[in-house]
Amino acid sequence: MEIHLQNSLHERISEKVGDDLNQSFLSLCREAPESSVLRGVQAIGDTMFNELQCRRLVDELTRIPEASRLPVIRRVMELALQASSCHGYLYISGD
Repeated sequence: MEIHLQNSLHERISEKVGDDLNQSFLSLCREAPESSVLRGVQAIGDTMFNELQCRRLVDELTRIPEASRLPVIRRVMELALQASSCHGYLYISGD
């Protein structure tokens, strides 16, 4: 799984971030409630969040206790914040 930020022209504007060895981000997505935007992340295939969806994603991720936020979760939050502030997209490429 690779995650990166895209601008409004869908050009990659960040480094690629991978999930950790335990697939912590993917596990979080799979365990999320049905109504969660996290639940929309696909393990196989691609997922793209627009700026509005990124705001909701950040809201969901901030509900995770600070002590439980692994580095990959923090990095996804950072990218989602950047996407919402630059009218971009968070692009997640599944395996």
